[in-house]
Amino acid sequence: MRAPRAHDTGLNKFRNWHGNVSQEVRRIVDVWNAQPDRHTLPGYNRTTRTLQLLIGESVDAGEEIRALGGAWSFSPVAATNGTLLNTKPLNYKFSIPESAVMAGYEGKRDNLYFVQAGNSIAELNWYLFDRGKSLPTSGASNGQTIAGALSTGTHGSAIDFGAIPEFVKAIHLVVSPARHVWLEPASNPVVRNSRLPNRLEAEVIRDDDLFHAALVSFGSCGIIHGVVIQADDRFFLNMFRTKLKRTPGLRRFMEDLDFTAFKAPGAEPGVRPHHLSAVINPFDPDQVYMTAMYRHRTMPPGSRLPDPPSGVTPGDDALGLIAVLTDRFDVAPFLMRRILDSELHNIENVAGTPGQIFRDTTTRGRAASSAVGIPLSEVNKVIDLFLETHGATEAPALIGIRYVKSTLATLGFTSFDDRTAIVEIDGPDSERVRDMHKQAWNALRSKEIPHRFHWGKQHELTADQFRIAYGDARVESWISSRQELLESEGRNAFLNDTVRHILV
Repeated sequence: MRAPRAHDTGLNKFRNWHGNVSQEVRRIVDVWNAQPDRHTLPGYNRTTRTLQLLIGESVDAGEEIRALGGAWSFSPVAATNGTLLNTKPLNYKFSIPESAVMAGYEGKRDNLYFVQAGNSIAELNWYLFDRGKSLPTSGASNGQTIAGALSTGTHGSAIDFGAIPEFVKAIHLVVSPARHVWLEPASNPVVRNSRLPNRLEAEVIRDDDLFHAALVSFGSCGIIHGVVIQADDRFFLNMFRTKLKRTPGLRRFMEDLDFTAFKAPGAEPGVRPHHLSAVINPFDPDQVYMTAMYRHRTMPPGSRLPDPPSGVTPGDDALGLIAVLTDRFDVAPFLMRRILDSELHNIENVAGTPGQIFRDTTTRGRAASSAVGIPLSEVNKVIDLFLETHGATEAPALIGIRYVKSTLATLGFTSFDDRTAIVEIDGPDSERVRDMHKQAWNALRSKEIPHRFHWGKQHELTADQFRIAYGDARVESWISSRQELLESEGRNAFLNDTVRHILV
């Protein structure tokens, strides 16, 4: 069998997808499976050995090495000055037979898949669709790789499910030139040793703390080669959007999510949607564009598929929206309300699979995006603070709000109480938007509002602020887990400026 390919691209500068992060690197290496179109475990194992050889080269040279996925992060969380391994070509996918699943596994046994790290969310959506399955959740965009979205704790859009880490059930992690591990939680082990980990020649570790630490570790615990995901049976999302007045009743609902007292778009009072999000135009702060989506096993009667993407698509988040608008218009403050009214029109009975609704893989232009996870009780306080900072900057930005069930990942930013609210400031990468971000972050700190930054979006997180955000117990648990997973040479090899900065 042919050997996997590790192709030195000759590039010496990393630039992220959105154009706001660039960094000099020693090299960028594309890693390819030897037979990209023939998905086999022996072929996968050969690629594991190639990853180990590349790690060994970096260890011997005393340099850093990191995996690179879709380059979707707005922060330098994936960057390094050493070697970047482009894992995006690694897209093997395997179904897991029920006979390979542990007897006590808590989950639907015929919905498990083992997928390589480079698979994009878009690729997985189509793969699962053909098999009658769906991803349980995804971000508003689907250009990220599964490993990249997992490693930054990308929040989904499901009130009662959680972020992407919640559907990852095992991780195959390459941690040194001589060692790679199969990592599962001890509380819910998923795959029999003899059926997959042993065939991968991986060391099996079942430990809750180590697994939850590795889920959101932004590349600093080794190279993620593959993950086991828990899919759902195929489902459809029925979407409705309505422009609402930001009344006291709506403000109260945005903090308690009491659907017994509130009629979400497209439903009667008491009906709980699968997804709920909102967008506020700071130039018209008394209005809220609210979107609700309801889960169905089949296409709802009378519904229609989303229109082909040409401008703002139903799944666009605040970032996708403002990127489209700034492509089309020289946006001035007095135009924002009119433009939003024309683009964020009401939506009635549009439906599709998650992959048909959340399908943006080409967010346009240089963009800036910041997001914080906060307790539900702080939603209106944070929105009001962000509106104040907008008044001082008049940035062409939007404020977005989403809700998800909280994560078990040690450093997952969606980890407040039972559910976390995510508040975003999204706009073009301009001086005014960056100034609004900084003022908003300072306001959160000065008011001592609990918050945790999205690792894949822009932030100014110092080591002290990191400990305040997550608490000493979480931080020490994560550091201890990283040390247990990595030998000393690996701890240095998988560092970068972001990790070094927060661990000071």
